[in-house]
Amino acid sequence: MESDSGRLLIWREQRTRYHQSNTVERHSYRGGGILVWAGISLGGHTDLHVFHGGTVTGLRYRDETLDPYVRPYAAAIGNDFILMDDNARPHRARIVEEYLEHHGLERME
Repeated sequence: MESDSGRLLIWREQRTRYHQSNTVERHSYRGGGILVWAGISLGGHTDLHVFHGGTVTGLRYRDETLDPYVRPYAAAIGNDFILMDDNARPHRARIVEEYLEHHGLERME
């Protein structure tokens, strides 16, 4: 039976929930996820960046977002630019701290 909600309804006798005739073996495979990054401000936004495969490390964050997206965007904004992030580990990695300091990019604390 199918309901209006699209759910499959199953009717069975009481206390037979786990009876072999009422169970179906199923293999669940979790699908892969996708991680995206974008810079957003009152006056505009950066392009969307998709991290393909693997874990995002401080090195990847620096090389794939800070250098190609954040630094040029910060230059366009000027002295009022402040970087805000969510304190994820890659955002707080030493390599990221050094990059921000080297390029004079201020971060919101």
